[in-house]
Amino acid sequence: MKALFTLVLLTVTLNLFAQTVGTKAGPPQAAAVALPDTAGQEAFRENIVKMNLSSLAFNNYSLSYERSLTRKISFVAGYRFMPETSVSSFPLAESTIDRFLTDEEDVVDVMDRATLANNTYTGEIRFYTGRKPGASGFYLSLYGRYMNMRPAYTHDYDTGSRTYTLPFDGTLRGLGGGVMIGSQWLIAKRVALDWYILGGHYGKLKGNLSATADLSTMTETEKRGLQEDIELANNKLNGNVDVEATVTDRGVDVKGTAPFAGIRGLGLSLGIAF
Repeated sequence: MKALFTLVLLTVTLNLFAQTVGTKAGPPQAAAVALPDTAGQEAFRENIVKMNLSSLAFNNYSLSYERSLTRKISFVAGYRFMPETSVSSFPLAESTIDRFLTDEEDVVDVMDRATLANNTYTGEIRFYTGRKPGASGFYLSLYGRYMNMRPAYTHDYDTGSRTYTLPFDGTLRGLGGGVMIGSQWLIAKRVALDWYILGGHYGKLKGNLSATADLSTMTETEKRGLQEDIELANNKLNGNVDVEATVTDRGVDVKGTAPFAGIRGLGLSLGIAF
């Protein structure tokens, strides 16, 4: 079932985020920490709450909280939410269709029929450079990411004598880690601007998809053919996907694992430091 697992691959290519800041401040206050520096006593704000502005273009709503742990090390917790969205409406998908897939009607049809929603959680440790204390300057980050995606796709399976409609939906859960570089600074006493330049992550994806349908009129040979079509997607994808399908009179259940990779880059977040 090439179409279904084309959808699985398409859902694994999206990611964007946000993060942190630092500044000089006056005398230490309740929300500030004073640490020695080469220029004397400088204070920096320990906390920053940010929203990723660039992710809004992808129908994503991304928030993060950054907490300074030491003078130039911080921890960032991020959350991203995307409501149910047509896969073909993603900017990356639209450009891919226009440039490479205009003649691939089956793939374009998958993208037109498919929807995707997700929740993503990210934990990140940042190491900043520069003389000023706090979460300010160029940084290198190490991060882990957990994704919970909910794809849906209606597939028409033709046995030759009859066409069966299979409304697939389920969950895809991924866990991975990666590295990123970026830069953060204060453009006002309490306004933080965070620019993550480029990063990437790699991990493993597990999926459970099912389609409830009346397949009681399908012969055993036709059921085996449907099962083989799904599982042979593994061979078409160079063995990178491990798929197991079960076809019964009540529908289809699919379980599988696959590697996934993602890119973080050119993201811009605006936040408040306190």
